[in-house]
Amino acid sequence: MRGIARFSDEWIEMVKSSVDIVQVIGRKVQLRQTGRNFVGLCPFHDERTPSFSVNPERQFYHCFGCQRGGNVINFIMETEHLSFPEAVTKLAQEQGIPVPSLSPQDERREKRREQLREVNQLAARFYYRNLRSPDGAKARAYLDSRGITQRLARDFYLGYAPEGWDGLVRFFEREGVDLHIAQAAGLISRGSQGYIDYFRDRIMFPICDHLGRFIGFGGRSTRSGQPKYLNTSETEVFNKSFVLYGLNWAKEEIKAQDQAIIVEGYTDVISLFGAGKKNVVASLGTAFTAQHSKLLKRFGSQVIIAFDGDTAGQRATLKSMEILHENGLQVRVASLGGDQDPDTFVRTSSSHEVDQWLNLAQPFREYQIDRIISQHDVETREGKLTASTELVSILAKLDNAIERDEYIRYGAQRLGVQGSSLAADVAKQRGIDSQKPVYNRHIAETRSSTKLLSGASGDELIERELLRCLLGNPDHLLDLQKNGITAHDFQNPDYRHLFVLLSQNQSDERGTVIANQLYALAEPTASWEEYLKSFLLTLKKRRLEKIEEKLSSLENDRKGFDTQMELYRLLKEYYDILSNKY
Repeated sequence: MRGIARFSDEWIEMVKSSVDIVQVIGRKVQLRQTGRNFVGLCPFHDERTPSFSVNPERQFYHCFGCQRGGNVINFIMETEHLSFPEAVTKLAQEQGIPVPSLSPQDERREKRREQLREVNQLAARFYYRNLRSPDGAKARAYLDSRGITQRLARDFYLGYAPEGWDGLVRFFEREGVDLHIAQAAGLISRGSQGYIDYFRDRIMFPICDHLGRFIGFGGRSTRSGQPKYLNTSETEVFNKSFVLYGLNWAKEEIKAQDQAIIVEGYTDVISLFGAGKKNVVASLGTAFTAQHSKLLKRFGSQVIIAFDGDTAGQRATLKSMEILHENGLQVRVASLGGDQDPDTFVRTSSSHEVDQWLNLAQPFREYQIDRIISQHDVETREGKLTASTELVSILAKLDNAIERDEYIRYGAQRLGVQGSSLAADVAKQRGIDSQKPVYNRHIAETRSSTKLLSGASGDELIERELLRCLLGNPDHLLDLQKNGITAHDFQNPDYRHLFVLLSQNQSDERGTVIANQLYALAEPTASWEEYLKSFLLTLKKRRLEKIEEKLSSLENDRKGFDTQMELYRLLKEYYDILSNKY
């Protein structure tokens, strides 16, 4: 695989014309011919009636259900989670087409990177064999004590670095490996008497990138008096800020569930994987970064943070959830008490208890508020004042007024104070006149912006409040119909179901339960008009984001009449939405 490069339009067109889109898509979708087209069940959404069509003449696919479409490169990008350069390179290599480089310097850099990946793979084979040799008996016993079976050890390609100083060095010499490359990969180092192994007497956890290429290692010591874990130092192919352990194994399950579980360590990943939770990754003991978030967003939109229950784990949770949220992921937190960690918890709990732990994961704002409350004795005046000060500083930073108001209520309830008092302090810190209604301020703040709601919790609150008003006055349906709002505009399945019933003037048992839950809540605090405007802003944001994704997937595809027409249509729709007053 070559590095990111801007390929010429002529070369891209040559790659596209060399492959048959029906054959490529046919690897993943069972197609049958209908006239000039081929049809099948869409791989991008669940359906029972085929709405996915492939046109072999135009080399184009389109789903009439979810509206996804594009050429063969777009399909590889979507189904294999590759960037444009990665996808077009993959197709070219399958067809035996030489992949051009931007420059000789790029060619040398990529050749070097490939050498580093190859020597890492060779080292992984050496460690793998050692774990299964007589020298690996102690390491195997340790893994067994941690509940890591032989099968799990094979699945994750676990190995063992022997005690000697130069076991790997001698192996590389027998294999004819350039030791300068091995040193650059962080596997060996040069001492006063020659090269020595970097990892010694350690259980080895190979680290791969999301494409499954070996890029580094984590080594767990089997004896005291040494650092517990030792990772590969930063190299040209390994940077902890860009890598998530286990993503190469978890990516398909993350996509299927639209959710990733994030833990801290290697054994946490392996234990959860062994318990059937195969959508799990680890952050390699480093602070979570924006790059980690962007990588995860390629595969899913929701994350559950399941870090250790100790103080360090809680601090890491707080930092990570803000970064994940800021980068557009929906975040929940699965908490553990005391000094528990996911590995120990999973090994000592039933599958039902593990499911319950993950299913009860809190929205991250609730977790934030609860943690502040738990750190202070709110039964005392001093504790309550200190906790309220910390709460206000967090709540005042929430730009989404609906979300802010909801968590002001939650925080006031947990703190045992009047919601109006906490709201006044938040408004004061934000420099806003607290005498004005919260939702009027919200409309004023967001009238000129499409960035109304950045998280699912906010979207769900808008949908909920809109339906509560609708339950109180069904005549509001006319306003929704005038604005073209349908059941498909509601993301929450319960609210979508209730909206369908209200639209058809029908009822059923499920709808009655949902309606009763909404009736049990306090009266809405804003007007119907304000909720409707907020919902329209939310729909505008969603539609713009969807178009931006399609435009991004077509940005490198500049040839062909179909693509040009698709780009023209998307751009027109994009600017039509932007020009809309909502």
